[in-house]
Amino acid sequence: MSEALAVAREAGVEDLTASALLAALRNRKAVEDRAAADQLDLAARWADLHPPESIHLAAAFTVPGSEHEEPIAGEGCPLVAEFCVAELGAVLGISSTAAKKLIGHALELRHRLPRLWSQVHAGSVPAWRARLVAETTIHAVPSLTREAAGWVDDQVSAVAGRVGTAQLDRLVAETIKRFDLASPDPASDPEDGYLHVDPRHVTIHDQDVHFSGTIHIEADVDLADGLDLDHALTHDSAAQKALGSTETLDVRRAKALGNLARTQTALDLYAQGPTSAAATTTRDDTDGLPVAREVVLHAHFDATLTNVGTVFGPTGR
Repeated sequence: MSEALAVAREAGVEDLTASALLAALRNRKAVEDRAAADQLDLAARWADLHPPESIHLAAAFTVPGSEHEEPIAGEGCPLVAEFCVAELGAVLGISSTAAKKLIGHALELRHRLPRLWSQVHAGSVPAWRARLVAETTIHAVPSLTREAAGWVDDQVSAVAGRVGTAQLDRLVAETIKRFDLASPDPASDPEDGYLHVDPRHVTIHDQDVHFSGTIHIEADVDLADGLDLDHALTHDSAAQKALGSTETLDVRRAKALGNLARTQTALDLYAQGPTSAAATTTRDDTDGLPVAREVVLHAHFDATLTNVGTVFGPTGR
């Protein structure tokens, strides 16, 4: 190979033979792998120079839709100051997120996947393969302990890092099971697992539209919510009938649900004439519509009679 490379240096690319071209490509790939391995080592050293002053200043990944942040590397790896990430990214011409991943992968490999780390620097495993493993062990759910990550390291290093994404996923799943990292799922109990499953849901089948322009809705709700919903639909459908609707009860209840969706729950469309205090209190008895559900609170206070009237105590039940 050295003779072919020497010929490649003396001659132009156009003059290279097929074997010389392959030798040149192999050489360039080896140089690229060596540079990538050195980049990982330098990124880890850069992280060593920049520990955070507090855990609140440590670099982390913000997870969309989640209340927590994920660390850039797994348990047992040192924390890194957030400010140094952007500086590294600027030097390499990559985004801060990419720089954060580079540092995280370097720390994960050095501290939790040492066999793979050694293989990378020995040239037997390319850096991109090792980083694929590091990305998987960092963000495994549930999180892998240092011992669990070490077991993954043993398995992967035994095959010189030649594992694909699907194999890695299976390996991590086996690791979680082997080290008993997953919390037991009470819903999986064959006897009383159903007690731990919350059946409440509202599903709008908006992908299946009937030719008449309707869609199907199904739901499981709390008993009290279901009774209140039924009462509201009954009240609204009766109001529609009192206003002259000739549609069926099912149609009126469906329209009433639409009114609820548009928060049209307080339109007093069926009130006749001017509203007065007396009419407000007696309307539900005269318009033939169902009375809205009442909630009555009974409060008991201590009270004493004085020459100025009744004086209530400061507390009650």
